[in-house]
Amino acid sequence: MIRVEVCANSVKDCLIAQSLGAHRIELVSASYLGGLTPNLSVLDIILEKGVVIPIMAMVRPRGGGFCYSNLEKEQMFREAKELLKHGANGLVFGFLTENNEIDWPVTEQMIELCNRYDAESVFHRAFDCASNPEYNIQRLIGLGCTRILTSGLASNVKRGAKLIKLFQEKYGQHIEILAGAGITSDNIEKILEKTGVKQVHGTFKKYMKDSTTSRDEVTFAYTDKGDYEEVDPEELIKVLVSTRSYEIS
Repeated sequence: MIRVEVCANSVKDCLIAQSLGAHRIELVSASYLGGLTPNLSVLDIILEKGVVIPIMAMVRPRGGGFCYSNLEKEQMFREAKELLKHGANGLVFGFLTENNEIDWPVTEQMIELCNRYDAESVFHRAFDCASNPEYNIQRLIGLGCTRILTSGLASNVKRGAKLIKLFQEKYGQHIEILAGAGITSDNIEKILEKTGVKQVHGTFKKYMKDSTTSRDEVTFAYTDKGDYEEVDPEELIKVLVSTRSYEIS
């Protein structure tokens, strides 16, 4: 089975993902910044509304890169514990040093925290900004990390497909390789064929309008594509249908 993970910004996104048959949710806030830690109340409401597919909660205090101060790390671990206590099934995180190496002591601590709650641990696309990728995979396997989200060290999965295939073939039996960045209903079957991965990640989004976003010379828009984004049911359905067609073929 090809598993589809939906990056969700809201309660509505999660309800759409579950109702259409997605297999897992990555819950974030501010996906336009690459995803930040979601609000605990959002997680509470999602569970109260009956979402039962696994929820992986992002732990990330700010946009930009992944080299965090001690104060930011303290914040991240406090948020991580609260997310797990409130019912998150796993955590999504990534720590790098200023030399673009994985910050191993902190990474090990976060994986251990996940283990204490019987939760999954997911190293996100900070992996794509780190040097020595094969060494990193091997060490993450040794630490018991559940999954790596990667674009194959490229700007998108199409450009990184060859390396993702290598990761899947060499390490896929020891750690889950989750392909993400630029996956759409138009390219997903080719991505699956080129990489051999068993799971994919995407926002599958559309842009919405809010008439109060701009007025005269005042604007709160962050893109000219629309005022905010949410999961597009039509796009997600196409992705899910494509994965099922690929499985049959």
